[in-house]
Amino acid sequence: MERVQDPVTQWCVLIEETVGMGEGQRWSVSRIRKFDTREDALAAAEQTAREYQPQHPTFAKARDVYQIGVDSWVVCVPGATRQYHFRVSVGKKV
Repeated sequence: MERVQDPVTQWCVLIEETVGMGEGQRWSVSRIRKFDTREDALAAAEQTAREYQPQHPTFAKARDVYQIGVDSWVVCVPGATRQYHFRVSVGKKV
């Protein structure tokens, strides 16, 4: 099957997570990856949810991945002293 690329639409995988240290910690979009097709972006997003190493915690003890929509995942990552999470989403640049 031939893949048809939409010359206008750009699909993106966005990662939202806690960044920074100490009092400077904040929730932010930390990474955006661009793809030509929605299918490629969805595949990359699912892999990202399973494999991405977030900034916090430094030493992850586990990972629970929850698909909360067709194109979004929330990942819970417990650390030594706190539970962190990050979100992976597929979006279309408009």
